[in-house]
Amino acid sequence: MISTVDSLQDVLGLDFSMAASELADARLQQRCKDTPGNRAAVAAARARIDALLDMYLAAGYLPG
Repeated sequence: MISTVDSLQDVLGLDFSMAASELADARLQQRCKDTPGNRAAVAAARARIDALLDMYLAAGYLPG
C-alpha cells in the first residue's frame, strides 16, 4: 500500500498554481469578449488567489 502525505504548504502551492491558471484562462476569455460574466470570472479567480495567499500567511509561511 502506497501512502502520500502532503504538507499544507504543498497543497496550498498546488491550489495556487491551479488558481493562477484559472485566472489566466479567465483573463484570456475577457480579452476575447468583455462581458459581465467574463469580468465576474476574473474577479472570482482573483478572490480565490487572495484567499489562498491569506491562508498561506495564516499558516505561518512567510516569504523570503
